[in-house]
Amino acid sequence: MILPSLPQSAASLNPAHRTRMATPVTFQLVAALGATLLLAACAAPGMKLDVKASAHPTTTQMGDLQISLHRLDPRLVATQNARPLNSASLAELMEDQPRPYLIGPQDVLQVTVWDHPEITLALGPNRTDSSAGTLVDEDGYIYFPFAGRTLMKGLTPNQARLKLTSELAKVLHNPQVDVKVFAYRAQKIYVGGEVKNPATYNVTDVPFTLSEAVNRAGGFLPTSDDSRMILTRGDRSWILDFQALMSQSSVGGKIYLKDGDTLRVPTSLENPVYLMGEVVKPGSLPLTHGDLTLAKALSDAGGIEGTSSDARSIYVIRRGQQANLVDVFHLDARNPTAMVLADQFRLNPRDIVYVDAGTAVRFSRVMNLLLPTISTVVNGTVGAYEIRYFKRN
Repeated sequence: MILPSLPQSAASLNPAHRTRMATPVTFQLVAALGATLLLAACAAPGMKLDVKASAHPTTTQMGDLQISLHRLDPRLVATQNARPLNSASLAELMEDQPRPYLIGPQDVLQVTVWDHPEITLALGPNRTDSSAGTLVDEDGYIYFPFAGRTLMKGLTPNQARLKLTSELAKVLHNPQVDVKVFAYRAQKIYVGGEVKNPATYNVTDVPFTLSEAVNRAGGFLPTSDDSRMILTRGDRSWILDFQALMSQSSVGGKIYLKDGDTLRVPTSLENPVYLMGEVVKPGSLPLTHGDLTLAKALSDAGGIEGTSSDARSIYVIRRGQQANLVDVFHLDARNPTAMVLADQFRLNPRDIVYVDAGTAVRFSRVMNLLLPTISTVVNGTVGAYEIRYFKRN
C-alpha cells in the first residue's frame, strides 16, 4: 500500500532550500535597505557642515540667517587678528579731559588764616589733624569764624580760597588765606569684578585714569577677562580692551574716569569659546586676556579625533554684527602646515569651533543604528514566507 506524501514541516526543510525560498524576497528587501543606507549616510545623525570654502567669500540664506563662508588663509588671518578700537566710541570718553577737583559734600577742608592763630588754631595745643578740618555739609556749605556759613560746593580749592578771603576781608585787614582739601570724600568711583581689591575709591586732585583705577584695585585676578572691561557712566556703557588700549600710548593714558563711574572687570568664564564635534574633549575654554588662537583651543581640547574626524572640515562659527548674520571660517588641515594658520587665527568670545566627522565614520554610525532594524525585518520576512509556503502546500 502506498501512503500519500505529506508536506514537509518547516523544521524538516533543508536549510539550503529555506535559503533559496527566502532569497527572492530578502534580496529585494536588503537591496532597498542598502539604497536607504547610502542615502542616510549623507544625512547621518548629528551636526554636519558639508561645505567647502572657495577663494572668495560666499553668502547663503538659511531660514532667517545670512551665512558668510570664508576660507581661512593668510590674508584673512591678517585682517581678523587686528583688535581695532572703536575710535568713535572712545572719542566720547577722551573728550573729557582732567579738570580741577571740585569741592563737594562730605569733603574735609583745611583752612589756614596766616597771622591769626585764634582762628586757625582755635583748639590750641589740643588740636589734632581731624579737628583742624572743616567738614562740608550735605548742602555744600561750611561754617568758618567771621565768614559765617559759606557755600563751597562746586568750587575749586583756589576759588574757595578767594571766596573766604573776600568774606574775611570784611572784618580783617588784608587776610592771607589758604584752603586745601584735607580728605577727599565727595567724588567716588566703583571698581569691581575680577580685581584683587574691589571697592569704592575716592577721586582726588590727581587725574583718575583707567590704568590708575586698575592699579588702585590691586590689578587683575587670573580669572579676569580684561579685554572686555565695562565702563558705565550714567546711562551709557563702553566695552574696553585694556591690553589694546595700553599698547597705544596715544589712547591708553587719556581715558579719565569721573564721579559716579563704574568699572567692572568680567570673568573669563562669561564669554568662553565652545569646542564641538570630533575633538577629544568637547566643551568650553575661557579666554585669557581675550587671547586664544584656534590651534591652542584645539590643543587644549586634546586635539582632533584621529580616527573619526575629517581634517578637511574644521570650522569656526562666529556671530556677526547683527543677530541674523553668521560668519563661518573654514580650515582644511589635511596638511599639518595649515595649523600654522590656526595658531595665528585669534578666536573671539563665544566662537564655536566645530570639527566634522569623516564620511566613513558617518556611514558606520548609521549602520550601527539601523542594523538591529534590518535584522528584525529580514527575520520577520523569512518567517512570513514560510507561513505562506505552508498555506500553499
